[in-house]
Amino acid sequence: MLNAPQKQLINPDDLFGSREIRFQDRRESHYPQLMRLCADFNFSVLQLQRKIFSHLSHKMVPSSLEFVLALREDDASYWYSLSPGTESLKQLDDYCKTFEIDLLHMHLIGDSDSDQELPREAFY
Repeated sequence: MLNAPQKQLINPDDLFGSREIRFQDRRESHYPQLMRLCADFNFSVLQLQRKIFSHLSHKMVPSSLEFVLALREDDASYWYSLSPGTESLKQLDDYCKTFEIDLLHMHLIGDSDSDQELPREAFY
């Protein structure tokens, strides 16, 4: 079962590496949903390799590669993931197709948690 989108900070200290996947040609894209979200709504697709602790070597080792749909905060250099990590771009494209409304709502209107932090006086 797929989880609904959640905005989570990507901590650079938890990563061995990351890179942004760019979609160049709209007509030839194999991932039309990802292409649309990135081109029209300023989302990004990141390929991440997280650090995990190995009980055999007793040190941090790289995990398998994963893809996430992310947003970059305008006033800072922080990345936020909106999707769970997937093994392939095809899985991420399917996830974005399933949760397109939720993703756009979170990006354009905001998540419900940030609305609760406003003081009551803000509404009067």
